[in-house]
Amino acid sequence: MEPLTAIVTIAAKYGASQLIRALTGNDELSGLASELLGELVASEDRLSEQLAGIGRQLEELLDQRYTIALRAGQRALRDASTAPEPNSRAAELARARDLFREAAAAASAKSPLQIAVAERYVALCSLSAGRPDAVPAALATVNDAAFRALTEALPLFGPQAYEKARKQLPRSSRLGLRGRREERIDELGSDLVDAVDDVVDLSLNLLAESEALARGLGQDLGPETDVDLILPAGYEDDERLARTAQVVVRPATPGPLRFGPLTVAFGEIKPAPGRPSPAAPEQPGTAAAVVAAELARAQPWSPQDGMPARPPGFEVEVLVRSDFPVAPALVVSLRPGLVLADEVLLEVMPGRPAFTGVASGMLAARMQEIRLSYFHPERFVNDWTVNINNVLIFQSSDSRPS
Repeated sequence: MEPLTAIVTIAAKYGASQLIRALTGNDELSGLASELLGELVASEDRLSEQLAGIGRQLEELLDQRYTIALRAGQRALRDASTAPEPNSRAAELARARDLFREAAAAASAKSPLQIAVAERYVALCSLSAGRPDAVPAALATVNDAAFRALTEALPLFGPQAYEKARKQLPRSSRLGLRGRREERIDELGSDLVDAVDDVVDLSLNLLAESEALARGLGQDLGPETDVDLILPAGYEDDERLARTAQVVVRPATPGPLRFGPLTVAFGEIKPAPGRPSPAAPEQPGTAAAVVAAELARAQPWSPQDGMPARPPGFEVEVLVRSDFPVAPALVVSLRPGLVLADEVLLEVMPGRPAFTGVASGMLAARMQEIRLSYFHPERFVNDWTVNINNVLIFQSSDSRPS
């Protein structure tokens, strides 16, 4: 079992609350605690190797202090799992927690994945040492860092990988003909895609693990969600990718969608009043001017507010909120009728150019929320999609096209 799936798998098997009780040293669940720590310890070394491999491919070399502290913390965690009595176990867990905090401090600012991995260990050690009060802060950092790692990596899980490879490959006569250069670009691009795949996989597992632990601690995260990674065509055959991978988040039950630090809440479709074209201003004091002033006070819109004219219709609003001020900015769009089917995002409603398409905006750096509204002159589909940076998709339902 991979290190970042052990917790999620055991939580699904026994329940998140049982998992937390086991980690915090409940004597009745000593068998479960041993199973959990055994799974973690058996595979943690592979995580260090994986991080090093990712760093080499993405030119994000691990700081030596980070590597030393992370591996020392893993050894202390291993010693804690085999400690013969509670006091020595507690001492090893405290030592491991301190080492992982040191690793988090040494993590490269260029690699949020390193930060997420170190903070993940801080959370586990705090739980195992009977300090559940210290866990939420560590999990919040895991969510923020893993989400940044994911959204930075996903754009490279497609054609951009080959563009990056092209820029990295020097123009040299040793490469010979143009065909040979293109072969090298394909090879380097494929290696980069593999490294990005590892980043995406680790990031998604970190986010899933963090959610399992948070729910076990009793945090209200809303309804559970289904998360799917949509791989581009040709990836399994190691072909050059023509499309970019996307992560799709769908509701398992109705309610706001929670994914990492983001919450996406879809509103109901509501009637929206029309807006007339701005008319030429009447002379003050005339009867027409008095009537226009009364109408303006009675309506939620004003012909002078600079808004374009439109007929009455229907409108839906979505709220996208982050637990942390975002960095960098996120491009957010709202549109009707996108659903997931056969691993392809299909638009089931073509829309009308005059009134439909995409409502878009930007969740600017250091901001935490954005609201988008979408208008149509007739009542329309109930399925909606929020698209973030064109790689992260939130669906309002799990419906499929007929």
